[in-house]
Amino acid sequence: MCKETELTVTPTLQIDVNDTATHSICFEHCENNKNVVLDSQNLSSVGRFLTLTTTVKKVCPNKQIAIGIKLYETTNGSKIIKGHKSFAVAHNESCCADITLSNIHFVLPEEIAETEDKSNICSRRTFDIETTSHYIDLSSIH
Repeated sequence: MCKETELTVTPTLQIDVNDTATHSICFEHCENNKNVVLDSQNLSSVGRFLTLTTTVKKVCPNKQIAIGIKLYETTNGSKIIKGHKSFAVAHNESCCADITLSNIHFVLPEEIAETEDKSNICSRRTFDIETTSHYIDLSSIH
């Protein structure tokens, strides 16, 4: 809570189990600009983002297709599933065409890494991706 008599900002720092820092900053009456230097904090909740693009070639006209993607992390010859996505796509053009899905995102926190040090973003992680696609129906889309 802001006190009307304060003229300077002294943020308080609270660390919870997720290393999230909370800073209280107050603007006084008629104060429209403020510079604050925050205390340093530990890097936490590290992870990686994987963005995929895939294309299904020569989809027949006026058909629906299902597309599935499985993401596995591989370590010591074992594959452990880390996520999956599935899409239903209608292709209602009059000719065969390639259908591209882009910006397919996977979020990969280090906490679920198949490595010894689950807090180290610098460790190597290896993933395998399996895709499948098929027609949902054999009738035309109306």
